[in-house]
Amino acid sequence: MILIVLKDKKDYDRLEPEFRDKVNSYICFARWYVPYYRRSLQDFCADFSRYYEMPLTKDDSLSSDPLSFVAFQDRVVRATTSGGTSGKRKMIFRTEEDLDRSVDTVAKVFRGAGVKRGDRIAILQPFDMWNIGHHAMAAFQRIGALSFPLGLSGTDEYVLWILEKLCCNVIFATPSRASFLASLHKGGLCLERVLCTGEPILEAHRESVRKAWGAEIFGTYGTEEVDGIAYECAAHDGYHLVDEDLIVEILDPETLMPAGGRTGLLVLSKINRTGTVLLRYSVGDIVEVDEKPCRCGSSMPRIKFIRRASEIIYLYNGLKISLQPIEGAIRSVLGYVPLYQIILEGSGGKEVMTLVIQKGGSDEVRDRVLRSFLSSIPDLEEAYALDKTIEIKVVLDASFSSFSMTGRGKLPRVVDRRKPQP
Repeated sequence: MILIVLKDKKDYDRLEPEFRDKVNSYICFARWYVPYYRRSLQDFCADFSRYYEMPLTKDDSLSSDPLSFVAFQDRVVRATTSGGTSGKRKMIFRTEEDLDRSVDTVAKVFRGAGVKRGDRIAILQPFDMWNIGHHAMAAFQRIGALSFPLGLSGTDEYVLWILEKLCCNVIFATPSRASFLASLHKGGLCLERVLCTGEPILEAHRESVRKAWGAEIFGTYGTEEVDGIAYECAAHDGYHLVDEDLIVEILDPETLMPAGGRTGLLVLSKINRTGTVLLRYSVGDIVEVDEKPCRCGSSMPRIKFIRRASEIIYLYNGLKISLQPIEGAIRSVLGYVPLYQIILEGSGGKEVMTLVIQKGGSDEVRDRVLRSFLSSIPDLEEAYALDKTIEIKVVLDASFSSFSMTGRGKLPRVVDRRKPQP
C-alpha cells in the first residue's frame, strides 16, 4: 500500500489502479467476513472512486457490539480497549498479523520522534487493557532501546528516583504527567527527550519540560482503534504520517463529505487488518493536512491537530461554549495559554464554572482574566451578570493542587461534576 490522503472528491479518482484494486478487494473482504459491514455495506458497490459515499463507522456501534467488527475471531490473540477519554470504551481485537503490523508502525513513529538503539526509556503509560504501554515496549525492543515499564503504579517521587537510578534519557508519558513530574524535579536527571501522546501538547508543557530538564517534547499521534500513525519531528510543525496501511480522509464536519480543503474532520480506514476491521472511522478530531515538504527534509504529509470535534460545553441554560474563545481570553491577558482546566459543578439549573490556570498571580491578574473571559462570550456574560444562573470563578494556581488529573495521567480540559437535572 501507499499512504493515501483524500481531501477532495477528485482525489478518489486519482489513486493508481493497482492500489485502488487492493482497497476494493479489502472492502469486499470486510463485506464478506465482518458482520457489521455485511449489514452496512450490502448496498455499496466496491468502487473506490465513490468511497466517500460509504457510510461512516460510528464509535457507538463499535462500543456497543465490538465482536461484530471482527473478521477472524478464531485467530484473535489480543483484546484491548480504548482509553475511554471521549466516551464509552471501545474493545479492539488483534490477530498475530495485526499485532506485528501494529508494532512495526509504532516503531516507525518512535524512530521518527528520535528514539534510537541504546536509549533507556521509562514508559509512564498504562499497561492494562489500554494497549499503549504494551505496544510501546514491543516497539522500543524492535528498535533496540531498553525500556522500563513503570506504568502508572508508582508514586511521583518513586518515578523520579528510578529515572535517576536507571539513567533514563527518555520518558514516554502524557504531556500533563510529564509537566507535573517536571514541577517536582530537584535535579539529577539527564533527559534528552520526552515522548508524549494522549492529549494536545501546549506550549506550557514544552516550557516546563525544557526548564526542568533541558529536554524537548516530541509528540506522537494515534488512537487505540488505529494504532500510532504519526510523529512530531524536531521542526515541531505538525505530525508526519507514517502508516502505509492507512487511508486518511478530511471531511466537512457538517456534511461529512470531502472537505475540499486542508482542514476538516479526520476519518481513517485501516487496511489489511484481520481482527477488528475499521473502515471510514472518525476519531473525533478536527485537523489540518499539510503536504508541503517539512523543514526536516521529509516529504511525508503532516497533520496538525486543531481541536476535538466535540469540544463544546453545554450549560443548563442552553448556552453552548467552545474552548477557543476561552483560550483566546486567557491569551489576551497573559500573552500565552498555560495549562488550564474548566470545572463544572451545580444542580437544579444553577451551576458554577471554575477556570483553573497554572500560574501564580495577584487578584488584579485574576480579575483581568475573568473580565476577558466574560467579554469574549457575551451570552455567558449576560447569564453571569443579569440572569444569575451561573457563577464563574478564576483560580490561579502555580502548582497542580487545584487541578483534577485522571488515573491515566491526563489533565482533561473540562471536568463535569454537575448533577443531572431532575
